[in-house]
Amino acid sequence: MSEKISLKYTDDRDRCYGVAGMAMSMIILECDELLSAIDIDAPVEEMIKFTPQYFFAGNPRLSARLAWNQLLEHYRLTVSMLVSNVLSRHYVYRKKELTPELLELVHGYVTDEGRESCQLDEDEINSLFNKQFSYMQRLFRHHGVQSVIDDFAGNLLKSRHMSASEVLEGFSALRYL
Repeated sequence: MSEKISLKYTDDRDRCYGVAGMAMSMIILECDELLSAIDIDAPVEEMIKFTPQYFFAGNPRLSARLAWNQLLEHYRLTVSMLVSNVLSRHYVYRKKELTPELLELVHGYVTDEGRESCQLDEDEINSLFNKQFSYMQRLFRHHGVQSVIDDFAGNLLKSRHMSASEVLEGFSALRYL
């Protein structure tokens, strides 16, 4: 009997590695100005605290093209954060490869979000997903990155909460890789 594939966290350490992956992806993609704080004791959907700039409320002064591009960039960030969460938890914490079933589950979430938030077609979703997955996979396989994630997750487990400046400081070693 096979076990059910899930993205649910197994324990606090698993949560820390997932959040570490998401925070790192925001920094790598130069979207750290959208990060307000992280808190592993918060409900899952609130562990990453975003600044108000992250939330798109619409602006009548923006052209439709600029508004759509902003939605697309937020979708790209969301894809990267989800992929980074899973890669951090598997490659760094568990030292395991992703199963095809888990990759399919992640791709399903990405597909649903791409259709709903940006009205992308399947080819556009697949192209964006493959690009983000490939990039993040290379990062999370790097031993130096894994060491930084290990350190960050350990510190997060102890502190439980970090401000944006503490997150940036925790990932400062990435500059030297």
